[in-house]
Amino acid sequence: MYDPLGLSIGTTNLVAARNESPPVTRRSVLTLYPHCAPKVGVPENDSNLSEPGVMMKGFVERIGESVALVSADGSAHDPELLTVEALDAMVRAAGADASCSEISIAVPAYWKPVTVQALRDGLRTHLGFVRSGMAPRLVSDAIASLTAVKSELGLPDDGVVGLLDFGGGGTSATLVDVAGDFELVSATMRYAALSGNEIDQELLLRVFEELGRGSGIDPASTAAVGQLGELREHCRLAKERLSTDVVTDIVAELGERSCSFTLRRDDLEDLMADRLTGFIYAFDDMLVRYRKSWADLAAVVTVGGGAHIPLVAERLSVHGRTPVLTPSQPALAAAGGALLLASRGEELSLRTRTSIGVLASANATGDVVDLGAGDVLVIDDEALTDRELAWSQTEYPGDLRVRFGGETYDEDGPSGWSMRLNVIDPAPERPWRRLRLSQLIIGMSALVAMTAIGGVAYTLTGIENRQAPPAPSVAPLPAPPASHLAPRTVAPPPPTTTTETPPPPSTTTTTTTTVPMTTEWIHVPLLPVPIPVPVPQTQAPQAPQYTPYQPQYPQYPGNAQNPFLGPGY
Repeated sequence: MYDPLGLSIGTTNLVAARNESPPVTRRSVLTLYPHCAPKVGVPENDSNLSEPGVMMKGFVERIGESVALVSADGSAHDPELLTVEALDAMVRAAGADASCSEISIAVPAYWKPVTVQALRDGLRTHLGFVRSGMAPRLVSDAIASLTAVKSELGLPDDGVVGLLDFGGGGTSATLVDVAGDFELVSATMRYAALSGNEIDQELLLRVFEELGRGSGIDPASTAAVGQLGELREHCRLAKERLSTDVVTDIVAELGERSCSFTLRRDDLEDLMADRLTGFIYAFDDMLVRYRKSWADLAAVVTVGGGAHIPLVAERLSVHGRTPVLTPSQPALAAAGGALLLASRGEELSLRTRTSIGVLASANATGDVVDLGAGDVLVIDDEALTDRELAWSQTEYPGDLRVRFGGETYDEDGPSGWSMRLNVIDPAPERPWRRLRLSQLIIGMSALVAMTAIGGVAYTLTGIENRQAPPAPSVAPLPAPPASHLAPRTVAPPPPTTTTETPPPPSTTTTTTTTVPMTTEWIHVPLLPVPIPVPVPQTQAPQAPQYTPYQPQYPQYPGNAQNPFLGPGY
């Protein structure tokens, strides 16, 4: 017979729960030793960790990543294998034996399927967690927490409840249908702004502003790293004490002096009020996305370390007007629920073993396929269809059972059970086949346009602009020299007066030529219409213009002519 054992994984704490034994809580810190098995936790919480070793932290957040985690000594480690070693150390710390225990591990509900599969692969490599070739059962911490709350406080018989997990690394919100087996009706929302680590950092800054004055300590120096780390741990413990106390004191050593600081619950509530308001608004948006409201919720369940703070339940109750249920130990609810699920063994149903994603409740018909121990059904939110499931790689057991409440379909006789398959639609016609003709037409049109443009360019470059030569200008001939005749004595000549007329002034004519233009029509191949192109008109040169010479004859009295100058002399 195997003893049930419940484990929970968190970014801040790891918890192990057994029957008839108090739960064991350790920080998510693993110390590696060369001569013995690794140990989990910090020296402040465990006196057995006084021996120095290689300390590893932050491996829970890195599960599923391809990059290894490098330690202080330069060695590389897989985050999932470090997590498996930490879980094995938690089993030993709880006083149990992994090889003879029925183990259920509560994993964060916001994990992706690849993260869950990486952890499962790591568990299969550890001999202590493998029993008959089966790995431990992995369950969602949302389902495990609701199982613990239902066992302690009770839940409504039907309806949807909102599970709010206030953890150290962030706050998660999940909508779960509590009618019958727990069924996830929404994906898990992760709100990282409201977390225990962020509140601890705010407290550290507040205390350091008060106690750091006059201490002479430099926060950036190497010597102050250890003291600030201790002060942060004191702030975390003070935050936990303020969940039940109104006032607490923080005593720390800064520099070379010891100092104390009084912290009140009102101070803590002031630091986290804005972050809590932001989370409530984010949860409102989540309800709207899933067509829900606060009035549709049967109750609100708060778990995690932050659920201890009275301000959380007060603000949720006032804002939503909905009952708020908080277990006595909300930080241990996931491990306690995993213990209850491990105690049930084969009685677990598929809905309880669901770890990640959403089960489509709208199309559910009540048909549930039960899986054997160690198998986890992972619903992938990024599936191609709403029915596509990402199953684990574990082989199906031979005694696979079906819980079916309706009448079976029998056409020709009794037959075995079957599963509903995905509807495969025919492949759509490729779009390029429909567009083949249009592409051909566009290509031919582009070819014709390019050919026309090339022809026009070739024709225009072959035409030379020839201008008609200007008409030559001919200067007029010079005037002939004046004739001087010797006087001749005649008897008796009357007195005469001889008048000489000067030649007319020469005239120079300047001719301005204008090149006439004409239009020629160019015929381009593949174009039905000719293209008009203006070109200069070719003309023959004009004959030069001459001015006729008019001879000038002397005038004689009495209009007598000189017989020697006229023709016919």
